[in-house]
Amino acid sequence: MHKESMSDRISLRMRTLKLKSKDLTDATGASKGTVSQWVNGGTEPSSKYMSPLAGVLGVSERWLLEGGHIEEVSGNAIPGPDLYRRVPLLSQVQAGNWKEIVENHFDELTEWIETTAKVSPYAFSLRVVGDSMSNPGSGVSLPEGSIVIVDPEGDPVNGRIVVARLKSTNEATVKKLSIDGPNIYLMPLNPNYKPIQLDSMCEIVGVCVRVEQSLI
Repeated sequence: MHKESMSDRISLRMRTLKLKSKDLTDATGASKGTVSQWVNGGTEPSSKYMSPLAGVLGVSERWLLEGGHIEEVSGNAIPGPDLYRRVPLLSQVQAGNWKEIVENHFDELTEWIETTAKVSPYAFSLRVVGDSMSNPGSGVSLPEGSIVIVDPEGDPVNGRIVVARLKSTNEATVKKLSIDGPNIYLMPLNPNYKPIQLDSMCEIVGVCVRVEQSLI
């Protein structure tokens, strides 16, 4: 018995909506050859294409990934809590080199996190290391092991939790952004750690939009 594949589901929706391959290339930004591979079953779409692909096909990302009962989504619909997308889970070094990975090694990523956060196609996730963002008081706290969803296209305004790359180690760190006039600091939530002044040796990689935390 033939097991339905993602290419089968893509082809089904293209026939239903009378879409051409060009409609998919226009909507996703993928090349003609890449879309052809999706339709023919040569490869499956990578994470950065899933959201726009689901949008042009009028379905949820869940249905594209898993099949089953079709979940149609109109262009004006507000996504429900069951609609999610996958974002890659990166190491501190990978997050620090995210631009280079997106351009050259995106399809080599193997770990993924599911999220309902509304983020750009270039979003990723990062596991918090250490206790510098563990707040002993009230308010936001990111204990070690928490996974943050990061959007490189988010707006890094004062007070946001951001991911910044330290050029001295080429690794990424999660901190709260504090802007005090001309001075910009990366602030830990744990008072036992010192702030880091943002200078030419640091650059903001993205804005944290959600935290995923296991309770067990």
